[in-house]
Amino acid sequence: MAIVDGAEPGAARTPADYVALLRRLKERSGLTYRQLEERAAARGDVLARSTLADVLRREALPRAELVAALVRACGDEKHLDAWLAARERLAERERLAGTDRPVASGTPEADREADRRPGDDRVPGPERPARAGAGDGRSRTVSLIALASLGTVLLLALLVILLPRDDEPDHSGGGDADASVGAAVTPVAAGPEPGWSRIRPLRAPTLCLTDGETQVQGESKVVAVQRPCAEAVPPRTYLQRESDGLYVIKWENPKEGTGCLTVLDEGPFRGMLEPWNWVQCQDGSGAQRFLVERAPGGDRDHWRIRSTQDPDRPCVTIRTATGKAGEPGAPAVTRRCATRDADGQVFVIGPE
Repeated sequence: MAIVDGAEPGAARTPADYVALLRRLKERSGLTYRQLEERAAARGDVLARSTLADVLRREALPRAELVAALVRACGDEKHLDAWLAARERLAERERLAGTDRPVASGTPEADREADRRPGDDRVPGPERPARAGAGDGRSRTVSLIALASLGTVLLLALLVILLPRDDEPDHSGGGDADASVGAAVTPVAAGPEPGWSRIRPLRAPTLCLTDGETQVQGESKVVAVQRPCAEAVPPRTYLQRESDGLYVIKWENPKEGTGCLTVLDEGPFRGMLEPWNWVQCQDGSGAQRFLVERAPGGDRDHWRIRSTQDPDRPCVTIRTATGKAGEPGAPAVTRRCATRDADGQVFVIGPE
């Protein structure tokens, strides 16, 4: 049986216990998230480091595929069956708890459950038949009349609410079209139009967000940078809006194929946006999903791009070495959203 710091996976009583054991397994391996990802890839497994970091920070039961990839990457493959068996046991317990969950007392559900119990004085049942009396018919008649009167009052109140008043402006047609649309649509919820797009920093509108090589502490990596728009394609940028309103920023490169921008969460390039291949983009990680919201006080095409990987949802910012907004090759990084002088975190997003 697999032993991790004196405890085996089968000893886990809750998903939180199980994830804690996985964290210990990772720590015992002495490997970084990047090294685990590389070792998994060498075996043909997909173990995105951002996803793994998310999973090990939470207390929810991870997917079996991720557990298997992590255990193998940590070198504990001989105990893989034990890890998976423990996970399946906990998953089955969760499924059963979801279908046969005890109802807490003092809740509406508990009250309804009590109403269904035989012998309860509040609701007549087979064991306690209702008492019949001479006044029952008159009582039911009075109740029906009262209900009918109440229904009439409610109907009249609804008509008063729905009918337009003379002192209210008519938004059904004509007038200021922008004003009527602005009143009906929440700008943050709307987001920019999905499709082939250009993302340009507000402070350097002749530059576009694209790929470029940057160096940190003697290491080099291809990440998202700003460069003159004439040199920014390829890759082409595609904004993909998900069902929950968040966006995936896809890059299409004729040589590298399709990928997505991913916020790096460790190492010297921490906070930068690296294009990952499309296989690694399928796990739905918060590192690859962005909230694109209207910039406060900005025009209709001015947006802030916020990472959902961190609960604080930091803003994508262009970090320049010289302090000049138009510095070509300056990388995009995530930083705490500014409340003053926030134009450095605003982008102009529109069709290419």
